[in-house]
Amino acid sequence: MAVASIRGLGLTFVSLDGDLAERLAEVPASAGVAQLKAPEERNLLIGRAANLRRWAASHLGAGPPPPKGKRPPTNLRPVAASLGFVGTSSAFEQKLAYERLMARHVPAEKRRDLKPPVFLHLDPAERFPRLTIRHAEAGTASLFGPFRDKKAAERARTALHKAVPLRPCDYVFEPDPALPLGLGCLFAQVRSCAAPCLSRVSEDDYRRLARDAAAMLAVPVGRDAELGLPSWVGALAGSRGLVVEVAKDRVALFPVVEGRLRESAAVAAAPAEIEDALARVEWPAAAGEGDGDWPWLLPWILSPRGRGRYVVVEDDRAAVLARLREVVTLAPRRPSRGQA
Repeated sequence: MAVASIRGLGLTFVSLDGDLAERLAEVPASAGVAQLKAPEERNLLIGRAANLRRWAASHLGAGPPPPKGKRPPTNLRPVAASLGFVGTSSAFEQKLAYERLMARHVPAEKRRDLKPPVFLHLDPAERFPRLTIRHAEAGTASLFGPFRDKKAAERARTALHKAVPLRPCDYVFEPDPALPLGLGCLFAQVRSCAAPCLSRVSEDDYRRLARDAAAMLAVPVGRDAELGLPSWVGALAGSRGLVVEVAKDRVALFPVVEGRLRESAAVAAAPAEIEDALARVEWPAAAGEGDGDWPWLLPWILSPRGRGRYVVVEDDRAAVLARLREVVTLAPRRPSRGQA
């Protein structure tokens, strides 16, 4: 499927009335995304398939017998009224089409296969800023990430605390060198915290420390490797990146703005024309709040099969182009018809 065909996600539907074999013959034997609907357009099943015809047959009671001891798929033929499908030409396009279709029919809170990522929050404008862990339901301001789970975010927070002595506590206080709260604090005693509660550092200097920490989190390029932060972790507000998929004969670039993948601005080109492809990328504004596409996009990037590539886009176009060329060179070539 061409990149543009995902934008409208125009599924082709065939009625399941009449001879099933004739209906299945209308379905391509290629990779894609399919949907079975009951009467009145009610969704029954959405799936990704390496072979759309075989997928449809297996769920409509027309597939080959299952291996011994394995339960066959539920036969939906008695309740299915129509079959919709769209072909895809690569693994990422298939995943994208699947997620867009699922979003139309299945509320995010009912998706057991997806978990919202978490972010570090740090607002240097607060009086005594501190690093906290939260989700993005309230917007993108002062958030850094994403992290796949709370444990990953906690590891990042621990690394930041070692580099910058921000306070780990959530107490409300007025600074005083004799404050019992601070004198009894282990972090203040071992000097792993700047201890603004004990006036060991001025409020302005403490906020300067917070700005330093925010800068470390915000800009992936040139960041200290000892922090152990993944290359995609950065400031969520205003963030831009590219999902890069390298197929056999082309490279596809999918812009991501503040965690929202903008497939309408995706471009594709031959590997040798990657510079031209980058020049053609447009950056639509992000819309809405929350996690955007990160709940499904981040697991894709972290897939152990290594199919996802994500390049952070900074102002230095030459550096971005160099990173893209590195990704294109190192990424394994995959068949253009890909599957999930």
